[in-house]
Amino acid sequence: MRRSLHSPITAVLLLLWGPAAAEAEPLPRRPPPTGPEQEMLDEAKRLVDQGRIADARDIHLTLWRLTRSASDAFRVGMLSFRLREFPRAAEFLSIYFDMVGTPEAPKIWVPPGFKESYDLARANFAEARRHVGALDVRASEPGAAVLVDGRQVGVSPLPRPVYVAPGQHRASAQLAGRQVEVPAAVDAGGERTVWLVLQRAGAEALARPRASTAGDLPGAAPPRSTRGPELRWWTVGGLAATSVVLGVVGGVSVAEANDAAGDRDAAFARAHREVFRCRPGFPACDAHAEADGRTRTFTALSVGAFLGAGLSAGGAVAAGFLLAPEAKVRVGAVGAAPGAELSFSW
Repeated sequence: MRRSLHSPITAVLLLLWGPAAAEAEPLPRRPPPTGPEQEMLDEAKRLVDQGRIADARDIHLTLWRLTRSASDAFRVGMLSFRLREFPRAAEFLSIYFDMVGTPEAPKIWVPPGFKESYDLARANFAEARRHVGALDVRASEPGAAVLVDGRQVGVSPLPRPVYVAPGQHRASAQLAGRQVEVPAAVDAGGERTVWLVLQRAGAEALARPRASTAGDLPGAAPPRSTRGPELRWWTVGGLAATSVVLGVVGGVSVAEANDAAGDRDAAFARAHREVFRCRPGFPACDAHAEADGRTRTFTALSVGAFLGAGLSAGGAVAAGFLLAPEAKVRVGAVGAAPGAELSFSW
């Protein structure tokens, strides 16, 4: 009875599993190398045996550009690691991981011993990652050419970060004649996201609406700006020079007023010695009156000069701000992230 009970169940499982197994597609496998490719592989192996690692790596790099196979990406990454070229090692090993998957869930056909080579590649990648930084470059529009330090690294969106040496770098994007470039610094073992915002044509003009004038009419000459640099600097310079001149006049007037006050005090003392009461016609009294008049005149002149100097200086500052161009708001990349930038220009 037990056998008869399990037999139908086994038959049903076989019927269900059979079509599924038949429909399962085998994992993709690299086609056999052609004659020239096999010669290059043999040459690379011979160079490795001779210790010429850089030459062997260059051969596999050429093969990678021809075949785009995981095995060539693996060899470029591993040989670059032996050469301590850590940015290239991290780049090609990350490509290799994306192509092969994992030992538990491979994406392509893998040979026996794959887990051991995979684990070694993972260890080398982790060590290389300690020496390099990663730039996650993101452009605002797909299809833009992405460059790092002038070298094109792909087309947006990039499938993986760009591995670079620690320090300052330049990331840029180009599309349909538009270009944006931003600086980006990254530390060893660190990662930074770089935003590249490609501004659409006419976006800056739309962001600054203005009222139409006669200069906007067809055939009309554009009006000359009343806030040109000549007017601005002549006004500010003239007011500043006037302030300086009035300050000098005020200083000279103060000195003259002090001298006149001294003469006045001396004449007043002499008049008290010579006569009891000053009357016109006495030399001491006349000298006192003349010195007192000069004192009052130069005192008033110095006060007026200093007031004029202060007003001229304040006018120079006010003219500098009032005649400066309006503030401009630009929407784009600010540092490493998209945003708005407020700038004043002279």
